[in-house]
Amino acid sequence: MRQTPAAAALRQILNRNFNLATAVNFCVMIAYYQILVVSAPLAQERFGASLSVAGLTAGIMVIACLLGRFVTGNLISALGARRIVIGGCLLYAAAAAGSFYADSLFELFVQRFTAGLSMGIIGTATGTIMAWSVPPAVQGLGVSIFSLSTALALALGPFFGIAIAHGWGFEVLATVILGLSLLALALCLPLQAPPALKAAHISLFKLSNYIDVRVLKLSVVVMLVPMGYGCLTAYLSSFAAERDLGAAVSLFFLMSGLSTILTRPLCGRLFDLYGENLVLYPAILLSALALLLVSLAHSVWLIIIAGMVQGIGFGNFTSAGQALALKLVRKYRFAQATSTYFIFFDLGIGAAPYLFGFAAAAWGFGLMYLLLSAVVLAALGLYYFIHGCAHPLKRSLKRGPVPRG
Repeated sequence: MRQTPAAAALRQILNRNFNLATAVNFCVMIAYYQILVVSAPLAQERFGASLSVAGLTAGIMVIACLLGRFVTGNLISALGARRIVIGGCLLYAAAAAGSFYADSLFELFVQRFTAGLSMGIIGTATGTIMAWSVPPAVQGLGVSIFSLSTALALALGPFFGIAIAHGWGFEVLATVILGLSLLALALCLPLQAPPALKAAHISLFKLSNYIDVRVLKLSVVVMLVPMGYGCLTAYLSSFAAERDLGAAVSLFFLMSGLSTILTRPLCGRLFDLYGENLVLYPAILLSALALLLVSLAHSVWLIIIAGMVQGIGFGNFTSAGQALALKLVRKYRFAQATSTYFIFFDLGIGAAPYLFGFAAAAWGFGLMYLLLSAVVLAALGLYYFIHGCAHPLKRSLKRGPVPRG
């Protein structure tokens, strides 16, 4: 029986290594977002931290993740991706266990830093294995399917993190996160690293072994767009409480994740058929619109709608941006391209809660999210000048329906 083009594409993508890397990524990411969404409230409640310092507890995880991603590209070339994934999972489990012993704000910072560092290592290594496991012709769809694990984590992580912390306390949440970290460790053991990822002679002091200059040109856009998400994870709970919308926070993240899951495979296929612009222009625009809706929200329904728009916009920016970074380089540079992309992606998420925490304290959360909407909208113009204007669609949409092959 003849396979459909979609079934043939999936058959190329869903191999053993791809499935294991996706499962490890999901376990690590769902634990990460459970930690991230409760970090600021935990610092305020347990240690009496100020709003800006509380935001830094979330931001420090992302900054540490950035550092982990920076060193991992070179480590993969030196040691192989499988060893790096296993080492990262061991460190992640240690960080999860350390949350039971964090009795001061400084110790909480150390624990969060370690968790973020290990997450950056694991995310870059699993992403690199995934990229090597997917044929170039279906790279966009492959990245989209792999990143569905992150999208599902984005939906379930904050939802369960808030629910467990409020219902059973932070200690129960810490136990759940430790269990997930141990599951990730078990799942990464059967992974097989592509031999070509390991090089014989690697310099520790050559910058090109860590990042790729061809992806750097997108760095400003990649850094600006995630800033809105960084402040949503750090401050949406406080914003909702201020406007008496407490129940809407978990629904925002749940709807965001669901809308991402429903639209990402389609966007991945459109990326492969027509190019990055057809996905990235609407994704950035919708990301800005979601922040605008949040800034105006005085009802649960508007928060839910904002979550749906956020999932379609930012959720697809994440995967399409990563696919574009891979498209810009040769296969042997996938580790460095993945590392470079997520360095600036995580920098935007990590720096935003601290930087915009001052704006929230001075003008309120509503104006802060309005300002973030303008920042993301500015990134749309930057994308056009940096990359979009020189890379039109692969073929005209006016010529007929989307090809099946």
